[in-house]
Amino acid sequence: MREVREYLYCTVKKRNVQICAIIICLLSALTQNVSARMSSATYQINADIISAGGTLGTSTHYTLNDTVAETSAVGLGSSTNYILKDGFWHMVNTYVHFSVDSTLVDLGTLTPGAPVTGQNTLSVTTDAWNGYTLSIEKNHKLLHANNIDQIQDHNGAITTPLTWSSPNDQGLGFSVISGTNVDAKWGSGTKFAAIPDTTTVFHEKTGYKSSADLTTIGYKIDVPVTQRSGDYSAIVTYTVISSL
Repeated sequence: MREVREYLYCTVKKRNVQICAIIICLLSALTQNVSARMSSATYQINADIISAGGTLGTSTHYTLNDTVAETSAVGLGSSTNYILKDGFWHMVNTYVHFSVDSTLVDLGTLTPGAPVTGQNTLSVTTDAWNGYTLSIEKNHKLLHANNIDQIQDHNGAITTPLTWSSPNDQGLGFSVISGTNVDAKWGSGTKFAAIPDTTTVFHEKTGYKSSADLTTIGYKIDVPVTQRSGDYSAIVTYTVISSL
């Protein structure tokens, strides 16, 4: 698992008093096998192979997982346009790299009633042949330094993002502006959803891509004139799970 911190920052003016909001984002990369997986109510096998044996070997300094005499072809095959990874260990050892274009997204100065937008780009590189999913969650709403006051979430949900309607819509929302296989429900970044409190999938990319796959996320925020001045912050976690 890899994590990268990203800061989403804005300054809000209310009667010449500033309100600052910061989102600290964590990126994590995971791998799961969805093609060879077998499961029951109690157990799950993510990948399997027919072989003559295999075990876990350990010593003071090393750990070795091995299989013996796999019945299928094993190794790395390649041609001008393709690479084929054969065998059990290629199923369970998958490469995933997850990064963000900037660790700071500055939304500038925000005046109540005048929404401000910002964006960042997530980059995923993986050799998983079924693509990956992106999930998002936050630890709490944007919270004032007094640990009491909060900036509310946008009214939209990931299942049904909503078009931002000013000046009625307020709070913090996010959208998917562009990427591979982006669901039409996001309206190319014109429809927004609240960032959920629990890990929720918001984007799924199918198929293999040899290079980095980019997804651009948009943020939008507005506050009422009654919003308390001061600093606000929250932690948002993006998770990518590759699909084998």
